[in-house]
Amino acid sequence: MGSYFIFYSPDLFQKSETDNKVSASGYINTLNIDEGNIVEGEKLYQQNCASCHGSQLQGEANWRSPKEDGSLRAPPHNKDGHTWHHPDRILFHTTKFGGTSIAPEGFNSNMPAFNKTLRDAEINKVLAFIKSKWPKEIRQHQKNISNKDKASLSQ
Repeated sequence: MGSYFIFYSPDLFQKSETDNKVSASGYINTLNIDEGNIVEGEKLYQQNCASCHGSQLQGEANWRSPKEDGSLRAPPHNKDGHTWHHPDRILFHTTKFGGTSIAPEGFNSNMPAFNKTLRDAEINKVLAFIKSKWPKEIRQHQKNISNKDKASLSQ
C-alpha cells in the first residue's frame, strides 16, 4: 500500500502572488460556513472538483496508492481523507496554485491550479462546503490546526 503526502515548506508562502505563491495575508483567514456559502460552494465543488474527488467527497478508489506514472490519486475530502489534517492556508494555496506548488521539484501531481478558474472567494466557498461535511469534532480539530498555523506566521 502506498502513501499520500502533502509537501510544503513555510517559505513557499513568503513570496508575493506575482511569484505564483500566496503570501500570508493572501489566504483565507476564517472560513464562513454559513448556508449561502455552503450552497454555492457545493455547486462550485460539483463543477470543478467532483470529477476527481467524487461527488460525495469520497476521492478516487485506492487513493493511497500512486498511479503508474507516480502521481497520486485524488484523496477524499470527507472525514476519511487527510484534508482536515492541513491548515486553511495550505488548503487554499493548493487549490489556488495546484499540487505542484507545494511539492518538491519534479513531483508529479494531477491537482490543477484553479487560480484562473475560481476567484479567491469561490475557493473559500468550496472549502466551506467541504468543511461543512466533516463532523463537528473534526471541524474543531482542523480549526485548531489553522489557528496554530496562523499564530506561527505572526511570530
